Amino acid sequence: MAAMYDLRENPNPKGDGEKQPLHPRIVSSGTIHTRELLEDISHGASFTVGDLEGMLSSLTEKISSYLVNGYSVELGNIGYFSAKLKSRSVTDKKEIRASSIEFDNVNFRASAWFRKHTQGTVERASYGFHTSAQTGETERKKQLEDYLDKNPFITRSDYTKLTGILKNKALKDLKEFVSQGVLTSNGRGNQLIFMLAKEK
Repeated sequence: MAAMYDLRENPNPKGDGEKQPLHPRIVSSGTIHTRELLEDISHGASFTVGDLEGMLSSLTEKISSYLVNGYSVELGNIGYFSAKLKSRSVTDKKEIRASSIEFDNVNFRASAWFRKHTQGTVERASYGFHTSAQTGETERKKQLEDYLDKNPFITRSDYTKLTGILKNKALKDLKEFVSQGVLTSNGRGNQLIFMLAKEK
């Protein structure tokens, strides 16, 4: 099985609308979640899924413990983990104290073995990347109002289907309409709904 790829335009640093070179990007086949990975390993080994879950939990705790104590951690042939710090920008070491420096993220550097064993074949994807529909805010607002003329409320997923824009942009849109006083919201998480604001 080959990985699928498509070509995506490089970001334009000047933002002047000039066409940029294309670069290849993997088109995701989905996400393999932990349980599925452990079950797959268990089928070809003498370990139970419970054994593997316990080992993974112990590894996770130990690796994080070593990282916060300043160690880099090598994990088999996968690679190396190290902690990343952040602080405000200074030009003199005396301008900052340890209390102003904090852990920010985790760096990962793949081992040579791991890099070599992730060199597969690729094929051009026929479906490409999922992108938001190129409709303006005014048009999306009109679509929304027409929908709410016939329905008491709208969800984020309904708005995505209605306008063709992707999840994060759809939620950002709806929250912006709330801040503009066009909509009100109720609920949280997957139960979040949006309604037309009542005129004062």
